[in-house]
Amino acid sequence: MSRSQTACAFDASSTTITRVKSTGHGSFTMTMCRTINGGLDDLGGPRGSRLAGKLLSALKEWRNEPIALSFSPAGLMTLPAWFPSGSSAEYCDSLCKIEAGYFLDEADKWQWHNMALEPGPDQPSGLDRRMLLFYPVKPAQFIENELLKHGNVGWRGVHVEAVARLSGVTGETLAVLELEEHYAALYISTNGKISYFQYWPVKDGSEREYFAVTELTSAPLNGAPVRVTGSAASAKVIERISRETSRAIEPLELHPWVSAEKGANKGKSPTATIRAVSTAILALNSAAN
Repeated sequence: MSRSQTACAFDASSTTITRVKSTGHGSFTMTMCRTINGGLDDLGGPRGSRLAGKLLSALKEWRNEPIALSFSPAGLMTLPAWFPSGSSAEYCDSLCKIEAGYFLDEADKWQWHNMALEPGPDQPSGLDRRMLLFYPVKPAQFIENELLKHGNVGWRGVHVEAVARLSGVTGETLAVLELEEHYAALYISTNGKISYFQYWPVKDGSEREYFAVTELTSAPLNGAPVRVTGSAASAKVIERISRETSRAIEPLELHPWVSAEKGANKGKSPTATIRAVSTAILALNSAAN
């Protein structure tokens, strides 16, 4: 049975909207993708209502469908954590709130994304490994409340988990090197399960490339190809990192995760498109389970 999912991916300055159709046999087709000006920086300020209006207008054709939201702020605060195995979602939320209070100044200004990681080799029994990703609460909460006035909001969180879990589509190992202006990250997943995550705030391009080279020469890639994404992942940067690490590095693109109908892709960039599409796929898979 065919199902469809609408998703919105917010970065600092733009919002990418997509609609993805699932055939129910593990294949996905993007039927629409477009980017509108205005993102998280606008949602946190006086122009937020105008952007919300533009977004609702773009979504009105599918207002009866739930919307999945992913947030890609300029930077994240990250914290490894271990929670008791089998904890309920409500109890995990309470633990995240406690962790935020210890970890952050003005913790009430931050929202958390509780991302599950596969057990590590020396992990104590009875605990689940987590990575808490903190991002500013005000813009995310504002747009979610605006969308809830007109429909249902389903999955929402940081884009990292949605992109990482694309490996569940193919069942193969996926290593993603993410290069942005203010951070670099590497995450590895197999069959939708995330086993590795490292995140570095950076000040400039030399720090970003140093992180990339260091990670790609020490991370447990086990021969997996490395896919690169992010606004700072230029062709020259990819070439330099590949030369320094002697690893094959390719841009992260839609294929083989999803096909696209003719004329469907009008996203700002491959990075924005893959974040929106992966959010829709994650929401579709979550609804099916």
